[in-house]
Amino acid sequence: MSPNENNFVTVYKAHGRLDGESIKAFLEAQGIEAYLDQDALGSIYGLTVGDLGEVGVMVRKSDQAKAKELLNAMENGEFINEVLVDDHEPDSEEARKMEDKRKRVLILCTGNSCRSQMAEAIVNTDLAREWIAISAGSKPSGYIHPIALKVIADAGIEYQGYSKSVDEFKDQEFDMVITLCDAAREACPLWLKQGPIIHLGFADPSLFDGTDEQKYPVFKETFEAIRATIVNYLSDYDNVDWVYDSFGG
Repeated sequence: MSPNENNFVTVYKAHGRLDGESIKAFLEAQGIEAYLDQDALGSIYGLTVGDLGEVGVMVRKSDQAKAKELLNAMENGEFINEVLVDDHEPDSEEARKMEDKRKRVLILCTGNSCRSQMAEAIVNTDLAREWIAISAGSKPSGYIHPIALKVIADAGIEYQGYSKSVDEFKDQEFDMVITLCDAAREACPLWLKQGPIIHLGFADPSLFDGTDEQKYPVFKETFEAIRATIVNYLSDYDNVDWVYDSFGG
């Protein structure tokens, strides 16, 4: 669903899509319907805050005053890990420091078309204040399975991702890597083995033989299993003595 520009106004300008998605989740948690500026959907996927493209967060005109009040409260320290933008450009350095408080997890699968996409959407929704999730594939398919997108949407998550290679993130650091299939586990590149690497295997729902109607409950079951398992792992991150997966090495 896309907002009608005549009924919506921009109340926040984020640096990068993840920053925008975090603000959107914050407002929706307070009962305010929010959207990201549709003009930004084709822009670079913002993996960190910084000058990776400006993304507007829009709300209904009737919610504008309430949204700005909440954002002002956030700026005054009532909420953490956020930056208010009103009539001036955000201080990207300040935003970067605040963003750094969130941990980063890279979620790997083979094709990055189904399980890892669902996991990315889940973590960036359920744990948006603590984690930034990025999904990738050892052999990316180049598309997201339409049933996976439907399951994500039916769970109330507005998600715009894309299928991408793990090699895109070679120069980036992560607090954790989670692999969701054996192939990705075995193909995990050496440069990623700098922190906890956790393998949580889930069967590929796209391999189920049947009609789309028959496949849907299989995808939904996988989504729910991923949600229960990964959210639990990441929520307990600071309380667990992590064991590094040697990947047979």
